[in-house]
Amino acid sequence: MKRVNNLFPKLISDENLKKAIITVINSHRWVRYPDIPNKTAKWLEDTLDKRVAELKKIIIEGYVPNEVTRKKRYDRNARKWRDICEPKMFPDQCVHHALVQVVEPVMMRGMDKWCCGSIKGRGAHYGVKAIRKWMNEDNSGTRYCIEADIYHFYDSLKPVIVMDRMRHLIKDHKVLDLMERILTDGVQIGAYCSQWFANTFLQPLDHAIRENFKAAHCIRYMDNFTIFCNRKREAKKLLHFIQDWLSVHGLKLKGNWQIFRTNKRLPNALGYRFGKGYTLLRKQSLLTLKRQLRSYYRIREHGNKVTVKFAQALISRLGMLKHCNSYNIHHRFIRKHTLRKLKIIIRTWQRNVLLAA
Repeated sequence: MKRVNNLFPKLISDENLKKAIITVINSHRWVRYPDIPNKTAKWLEDTLDKRVAELKKIIIEGYVPNEVTRKKRYDRNARKWRDICEPKMFPDQCVHHALVQVVEPVMMRGMDKWCCGSIKGRGAHYGVKAIRKWMNEDNSGTRYCIEADIYHFYDSLKPVIVMDRMRHLIKDHKVLDLMERILTDGVQIGAYCSQWFANTFLQPLDHAIRENFKAAHCIRYMDNFTIFCNRKREAKKLLHFIQDWLSVHGLKLKGNWQIFRTNKRLPNALGYRFGKGYTLLRKQSLLTLKRQLRSYYRIREHGNKVTVKFAQALISRLGMLKHCNSYNIHHRFIRKHTLRKLKIIIRTWQRNVLLAA
């Protein structure tokens, strides 16, 4: 693959920098949605032209990352606490977006078709459709399943290894220097660039799996692998191959990896469980949905107000049911007109915001 050059002029162009700042503004309009607006986002919006000129100057003279805000957040899906690094809106997040906007086409050139997560148009349901299709149409190819993920992926990923991968794709020294500056403190969870660096770093592994194990159906959601094979021996060889590739780069799989027959146990990935001809909601996701529904009905019965944030969260959970077999869930746990009432809450709030503006 040819390396790409002359990216820096595109990076510092007014159009690219303006687009990056607007993207950051749109994603940070509220400090606490929907009550408190973000003053920094308002300031960026009011002084957009000045900030574009200032951002260009910062990048040209040599961008130095500011200290990030570190927070602990509980991930309900993974059921564990995560250390999140939150860079400053200006200039750090704006620099990250400006960089990704330019290098994204370069990174996407070698991206595997079934690499999902943190890529536009390739969310969880993109992977769900693929797994459902494989399970329904290829009985022999989905006889065995491998479930594995990388141990402390972001923490273990060394900036030196990431930059080696970037140099295989990009020739522009100024862009590479900017990447090195961003990676000064490592690949941080929460930084916009990190997810792109992580996906791009694992591209060679994705291609190696396709080339050496052509019979395997493989989907990767960030650092989580769900792989289907015809024979157990082939599955073990593939797993050892992944372990060897990761060990060369200073990484390893978690010790809870599993190989099992799909007719004995349902593969569990992307929030769902997949059978031959049917898809079920994951047990933990169903438990969370039932708890939210109970809370919602209790609030309504006591005549209390349902917040907009809670209504949006519950609608999002109910939306997961569209992608699985959920007749019994609707019949047993969801009362009539629940979705309609939740939408009315959100529409009323939106109407009031427009009137206030």
